[in-house]
Amino acid sequence: MQAQPFRILSLDGGGIMGAFAASALAAFERVTGRKAVEHFDLITGTSTGGIIAISLAMGASAEDICRFYETDGPNIFPTSSGVQAWFDRVRDLFRPKFTSERLRAALQAVVGERPLLESRTRLVIPAYDVNTGKVYLFKTPHHPGYCHHTDLPAIEVALATSAAPTYFPAHTIRGRGTFIDGGLWANCPAMVGVVEALDFLGQAPRDVRMLSLSTTSYPFRLDQPEKARGLVGWAPKLIDTFMFGQAQAAANMAGSLLRQGVFHRIDYLVPPRTFRLDKAACAGHLIAMGRQVAELNENMDVVRKFFLNGQTIVNWHGV
Repeated sequence: MQAQPFRILSLDGGGIMGAFAASALAAFERVTGRKAVEHFDLITGTSTGGIIAISLAMGASAEDICRFYETDGPNIFPTSSGVQAWFDRVRDLFRPKFTSERLRAALQAVVGERPLLESRTRLVIPAYDVNTGKVYLFKTPHHPGYCHHTDLPAIEVALATSAAPTYFPAHTIRGRGTFIDGGLWANCPAMVGVVEALDFLGQAPRDVRMLSLSTTSYPFRLDQPEKARGLVGWAPKLIDTFMFGQAQAAANMAGSLLRQGVFHRIDYLVPPRTFRLDKAACAGHLIAMGRQVAELNENMDVVRKFFLNGQTIVNWHGV
């Protein structure tokens, strides 16, 4: 008897660029007439991908999440001009660019204060524990050994995974610790999802299907690579280096491990610095781009056949 496929949705980090992934999911939901959360046995997301994952698991539609980026983005990532802009640049040298209060208020409207236990599917959300100096995973209680996050409000997890250094302050959860963005080690959490499925949940690689969504990318390369670079020369490129390099490695390894199953990665290459993590004005462009990429036959056909195909998941509660 053939086992029911175990489907995973993996969502990359990328700030406001999460609008691309949310829009792609909205297109899939609209065309198929089916909800993503009802068709994935596990969702893993980092940073902005973690926000999307948690929002879906708490009942928001992908279209709702698109509106979150387009409507709340400018408030979460406010911009300044003139003298104030120069003052802000100096201030940003000594403290995060943005406060987390506006992000919390926007998330409150989407996920409320409900605990992870109320998630409609399994969740694995990467973060980094700065108290212990170790990688950290927030998980729903979908395994007999997972009970320490049962009553944890989902909004706290969303704030922890998205606390990007220099952009937002580290997020402290009382009695749990202080956390920063999971993108430091798992900006593409594809391997996080694979390990959870194969190791902790006992799935066979041939039975696993993964849909991995990026937040757009561009080929990272150095102009004049032979030129010696110091801190000033490398500083603008460091974030790109670890984000795109790590994402490529994780996606390639996940695809290799799942070669007997199904691994489908949706990405879109854009010119360098087309978008920025905190450039909220790009949300509309990203939403249009995500919809167009999702509607390509090479993506929509795979999603219809292997993912949003009407075969809904089994309720994970009670393990």
